[in-house]
Amino acid sequence: MNITAIPVKSKSVFIFFVAIFWWCFSYAQPTNDQCRYAIKLPNASDYCSKDAEFTNIGATPDPEFALGNQQCIGLKWQNGVWFSFVPKQPAVLIKVFGFGQGGTLKSPKIILFESCNDYLSCSPGKDIGIDEFLQDNLIIGKTYFIMVESSTGGEGTFKLCVDDFIPVPQPESDCSKAVVLCDKSPFVVESLQGAGSNRNEIEPGNCIFEEFQSSWYKWTCDQSGSLTFTLTPNNHRGRDFVSDDLDFALYELPGGLNDCGNKKLVRCMASGANIGPNGQPEPLSLWVGCNGPTGLRQGETDITETAGCSQGDNNFVRPLDMEAGKSYVLIVNNFSKSGIGFSIEFGGSGTFLGPKVDFEIQSQNAFECDKTITFINKSESLTDPIKSYVWNFGNRSNPGRAQGVGPYDVVYESFGDKTAALVVETTRGCRVTKILDFFVEPCCKDTSTLTLDGLITDLRCYKIPEGSVEAKVIRGGSPEFEFSIDGKNYQSNPLFPNLNEGTYELFVVDTKGCRHDTTVVVNGPPPIIIDAGESQVINLGDFTNIQGVVIQSVNGVKNATWSPPEDVIDFREIDYFATVFPKNETVYVFTITDENGCIQTDTLVIRVKKNYALHAPNVIKTGRGVAVNNFFNIFGNNAIKFVERLEIYDRWGNMVYQGVDERVGETSLATFKFGSYTDGWDGQFMGKDVEQGVYAWRALVRYIDDETRNYAGDLTVIRE
Repeated sequence: MNITAIPVKSKSVFIFFVAIFWWCFSYAQPTNDQCRYAIKLPNASDYCSKDAEFTNIGATPDPEFALGNQQCIGLKWQNGVWFSFVPKQPAVLIKVFGFGQGGTLKSPKIILFESCNDYLSCSPGKDIGIDEFLQDNLIIGKTYFIMVESSTGGEGTFKLCVDDFIPVPQPESDCSKAVVLCDKSPFVVESLQGAGSNRNEIEPGNCIFEEFQSSWYKWTCDQSGSLTFTLTPNNHRGRDFVSDDLDFALYELPGGLNDCGNKKLVRCMASGANIGPNGQPEPLSLWVGCNGPTGLRQGETDITETAGCSQGDNNFVRPLDMEAGKSYVLIVNNFSKSGIGFSIEFGGSGTFLGPKVDFEIQSQNAFECDKTITFINKSESLTDPIKSYVWNFGNRSNPGRAQGVGPYDVVYESFGDKTAALVVETTRGCRVTKILDFFVEPCCKDTSTLTLDGLITDLRCYKIPEGSVEAKVIRGGSPEFEFSIDGKNYQSNPLFPNLNEGTYELFVVDTKGCRHDTTVVVNGPPPIIIDAGESQVINLGDFTNIQGVVIQSVNGVKNATWSPPEDVIDFREIDYFATVFPKNETVYVFTITDENGCIQTDTLVIRVKKNYALHAPNVIKTGRGVAVNNFFNIFGNNAIKFVERLEIYDRWGNMVYQGVDERVGETSLATFKFGSYTDGWDGQFMGKDVEQGVYAWRALVRYIDDETRNYAGDLTVIRE
């Protein structure tokens, strides 16, 4: 009987097969080991993979970049794996969670590239299981590449997070230098370092008590209304994982943005871990409600939460009702002192005072690549003058950036979704950004010679999806190319791995919108067909023979096995014949591995009838000249492993014999040879023949399946 799938009823067989599969494939070279095979992240806005979703185990060395070695400490270039993303905003925060933080990767480091051969920057790197890296001034819509590496020998799994955002100036640790916010756009702070020049800014009675690693932000209310916000530590992975303890205080500035000396406390939040008598945090379960994000939230009623996690504390306090024209300042303090930063998102109906940034785009003919598109500035500020304009026209634009009022004529060298941004800054430090998405039509010429082919890797084993197609442009086109295997989802990575056998349609599009497709076929070998033979029924204690048959294996047979091996007494690999000695019902797995390492299994079941047969004589004779029936012993089949105890009692209950099977190996008692007619109890007690009469016996017997049973009976002793 040929079986091509593991029977569900056989848990042991399933575990065996999974163990083989894991051993064969868990340490394979990652598909994104090279930059050109980078995994394209689905988006760059608040993206996070699953815990341990990625790995650099098995990764090979990478090309070194001299600038990276000059700027970064401890780059290894030994085990990097690659990812790509397309930012829709001009800054990005990249985070890697490794050892103890959602994976096993040790000492991760993040390196950013503008292209596979164009190093951009890197993270400082930390000697812990997490790393983060913030990069601004990105070209919106351009493809960037991330390399994640670890310490040598610290390879492992990890979680990757990417979040693009509109940047604000670097954090300031003094109220007088606080960053001015002019709208409620969310942003990310990479790290917090130090308490600034003025270390006496926290007034007595404030729930924070003291600045450690702080950042200050201030604004003026434009339209009255509520204010909410959420501060999230950059190392936050969920409610049940301890993250940095962020505290904050919110003040009103009675005299305007620069009136730090008279600031008035309106909200304060410092809740966090409860500290035990030993000075260490108590278990997270006792203060989980005060772990992670914090801020102002609708539905809350308190305005202050002090240190620790008291009854009713939850890390959030009541929203603030802002009034038009009034100014406010927020201090964020990292009580954990890790240096790790945070993200902030604002909510509520109130608005911040700032310039109104705006622009429009026009085209003389059509929004088409290689055609002129004009950007016209329409920004204004009713409070203080705009001092600078910074344009980011996005990917494959000429010019790519500009500084000035405009208008600007821009030509896009490629078609597709485009994003442009304008950042205006006023004299009081207000910085506001507008981002606009639009589509540039293709400009492919009818004379395009773009031609596509595919390099095919066929399946190594039957129906195991290890096939691949690597797209290759063999003629024409305008780089950069993007490829697809379904005509919908395109990627710069030309490799499409983990394919099963079949016919696939491969597509390419170049920067001008020219397209070509071709059909490719991934082949696979026929299945290995084997037969383990028919199932059997035997008695406990019996041996039996089994023999497998290889019906088809086009790549030969490298080795063959029967399992479980502990039951296999003898095996001839030449003809797959085995002698087995099962003690319980057992599923035997016949496994063939061909010369390509492909594995096929088939099974049979040997059911064991538990015949616990045992018998003993009921008469023995004692006295001189007795030649037969002069020993009492236990008799049974091969299912008996040994007799643990054999005891004889007279009619008054006195024990006259206690013995043990010699196979037990115990020497403190009399021993006997099981099943022998010439060994056992000889009818004597203390060297003398016992009186004839009826005696009782009992025996504790262990069988080869480790079943133990008590037996008892009587026997008659006759003296001659």
